[in-house]
Amino acid sequence: MYHIAICDDVVDYIQYMKRLLFQSGFAEDEVTIYEYHFGEEMIQALEKHERIHLLILDMQMKKLGGNETAKLFRKQFPSAVMVFCSGSCMPTVESFETTPFRYLLKEYTDEKMIQELQAVVQETKNRYIEPVVLGTWKRNAINLMLSDILYIAIARNGCEIYVDPQSVKYEFEKHITSKKKLADVYEDLKDYGFEYAHNSYIVNLNHIKRITAKELQMSDGTILTVARSKEKELRLAFAKQKAKKY
Repeated sequence: MYHIAICDDVVDYIQYMKRLLFQSGFAEDEVTIYEYHFGEEMIQALEKHERIHLLILDMQMKKLGGNETAKLFRKQFPSAVMVFCSGSCMPTVESFETTPFRYLLKEYTDEKMIQELQAVVQETKNRYIEPVVLGTWKRNAINLMLSDILYIAIARNGCEIYVDPQSVKYEFEKHITSKKKLADVYEDLKDYGFEYAHNSYIVNLNHIKRITAKELQMSDGTILTVARSKEKELRLAFAKQKAKKY
């Protein structure tokens, strides 16, 4: 999942950029877009975001200007792809201190803007390649997308991977297995929405429907026990994950 922030004081322009991003290589189901109308508003909201992969920033805003906003943003997200937009201002030496990837003029035609945004989308995807989980199924090695995984549990000689039955990519006569230890899998996935619910398994926070004091329900209806020692951290991680979508 790519997390994109668009900051522009013209609401219609934000909607325009969203539409063009979807025409330039991003699918709607692989991105979460956060909309901000002022630099101050965005900077104040940054603390709730663990990651922003792409920022599209208007350089001409009231109060906190584009350059100042970019500097504050860059301190928190040093590796994010940054794109500046302007209706009339041309780039300055100060504009490039925060290393933007592109400087776009709002007067560009749709064709020119899409051409530029295609490069932006490709750069974002190149910088942030979401990991896949290598599993074994019926003696075949397969790469699992994170969005297809419900939870991963300790098993003999490694762990078992439980996949969303809504996925049409896999059959379910047997569970998918991995030879990696659960602790090692968690280290790989902890920054991508996976958390311990019990010492015996980690869960995909995006597939949790509800959490009670002693158990949780996954999107397919599976009920899992929540260890008392893990409940607090699990609830906090779940709340953060939900907040990213709004």
